[in-house]
Amino acid sequence: MPRQKHIVEKVLENRSFDRRHCFLCGVWLNTKNNSREHIFPKFLLNKFKLWEQRLTLLNGTEIPYRKVVIPCCKTCNNKYIGRIDKEISQGVKGGFDQFAKLDEVLVFQWLSRILYSILYLEMITPRDPRFKRRKILKKTFFKSLETAYVFLNSIRIKTEFHEPYPWSIFLFKTQSHTDPQLSFDFKDNPIMFTIAVRMGDIGIVAALQENGALQTIEEQALGITHARALELHPVQFCELVARIFYAASLLDRVPKYMNVSSPDDTMHIISLPIGGLSAKPIFRDFDPEAYARLLSWSTGIPVEQLHFPGKGIWTFLHDETGVPKHMPFE
Repeated sequence: MPRQKHIVEKVLENRSFDRRHCFLCGVWLNTKNNSREHIFPKFLLNKFKLWEQRLTLLNGTEIPYRKVVIPCCKTCNNKYIGRIDKEISQGVKGGFDQFAKLDEVLVFQWLSRILYSILYLEMITPRDPRFKRRKILKKTFFKSLETAYVFLNSIRIKTEFHEPYPWSIFLFKTQSHTDPQLSFDFKDNPIMFTIAVRMGDIGIVAALQENGALQTIEEQALGITHARALELHPVQFCELVARIFYAASLLDRVPKYMNVSSPDDTMHIISLPIGGLSAKPIFRDFDPEAYARLLSWSTGIPVEQLHFPGKGIWTFLHDETGVPKHMPFE
């Protein structure tokens, strides 16, 4: 009698890497079931007037948000992704307090879908029109993202994430602007699987595959305590992005998971202890220069205006006495 396939095996065998299959379920696309899925949902494109704004890919290629789409079947688009987008849309419409009530697993699924979709787009997008067969990411890299793909399929497959969750999600209250475009920001590091989105008065920064390691750090040590007392200016939010992204980059462990299938075909995802059996520190030492470069990338401010060797690194979150710094967004 042939061995029954584990549910994870069933998920992975349908994974695709081209424009002819659905990025989520892997079904072959034809004229009847094909739909183009906007990586950034239409409610975001409309609310923040992003249709003509541009997303920069890893190799510097800029693509208008209206063209940031990936191959998707109608079932996945309308039934699974559409359900999540609807709930997130209602949360964004209701503002920070309403968004904060959303289920954390739902927010994780939404962020994962965006980040994985961008990686998918990176791989199937030519580097340059003159070299149409050259891709931004090699398949060997994309195939290493099996865990991300399995997690993402929790959108359409009955799944239970067991605590501690595989992610760390931080939510902050930010300032809105009368200009919708100035009320939105997006940053990511696909290699580290970190992502940040600012939508009106909602700011989210997340590491999506580190077994909740960042949440084991005290917020004071992470440098985000002062942010809790503020409605953040965009540059303050960018500093938080840099702080959390950098902390994630210091993780000195490979996150591991156990996938268990129950008789009813529910996929159970269990994060293994991030420390493992090793006694060495979970995080590498802080490097001021490396953090300053990341802060410069996130804020758009030259690094020499932020990093003063021997003296410290500039912060927008508090003054020299440690009092949270209120910065009006005008």
